[in-house]
Amino acid sequence: MPKTNKKNPLGRGLSSLLGENSNVDNLTNTNSKNNLNIVPIDFLAAGTWQVRKNFDKNELYSLSQSIKNNGIFQPIVVISDKKASGKYKIVAGERRWRAAQLANIHEVPIILRDDLSPEKIVEISLLENLERSDLNPIEEAKGYQDLINEHNYTQEKVAKIFSKSRPYITNFLRLLTLEDEIKSYIVSGKLSVGHARAIINSENSLELARDIIKKGLSVREVEKFLKKTNKFKNTSKFNDYSDIETEISSKIGLKTKITFNKDKKNGALTIKFKNLDQLDFIMKKLN
Repeated sequence: MPKTNKKNPLGRGLSSLLGENSNVDNLTNTNSKNNLNIVPIDFLAAGTWQVRKNFDKNELYSLSQSIKNNGIFQPIVVISDKKASGKYKIVAGERRWRAAQLANIHEVPIILRDDLSPEKIVEISLLENLERSDLNPIEEAKGYQDLINEHNYTQEKVAKIFSKSRPYITNFLRLLTLEDEIKSYIVSGKLSVGHARAIINSENSLELARDIIKKGLSVREVEKFLKKTNKFKNTSKFNDYSDIETEISSKIGLKTKITFNKDKKNGALTIKFKNLDQLDFIMKKLN
């Protein structure tokens, strides 16, 4: 019997976040919360909370062909655009909206949900992307960071919503402290999250990242190489503070390091910046 690839839903699922009456089977049951309408496709626009920036062209084309042949079965969840009367911002369904444009569809079904809070909108948008189509690791990390920074979620709450462990969320947030070039390698698939975790505490992480790609090293090979050549710091004594480092880094957007001397009972918090603009940004945050 052939195996089927069915992705398990994350967290409480979209139906839970949107309300039990938001299942596809119940969408025709119009009420104050689930107002089903058909509107011109150009009345919709992507929301600023959308963490997905890259849409696979082949996936969109395949979806557009399905929409062309069968229509859109699942309406797009939207809220009213406060800056443009009669227009809407997409909460869930941006892939369907983009594919419908490719299919030259002029009208799309929507559900208006102006009752959603800003933080719930971010939750739903991120959860939909994680359930329906994989985000790249940096997009996923930025989604978690947005909930923490913009909506004051704790890492524990984020982990609970998406059925992840606290260390999982922490490790993904740490990816955002890497240099932009390394993050671009992760987005493009040249480096895995495992590679990134192996080199994240190294002082020469960018040089190592380039070397990994050039030599095609596996994560295990990288770990063995680093241990053999001592090209990375042994950060085991700092593990107790990794969560705090990540928490601070996610708040200010810059890499931080905590060191503590158990004998002298003192330590230091180091915030790394690359230019004076970043230093000015730190000063504004402190003020």
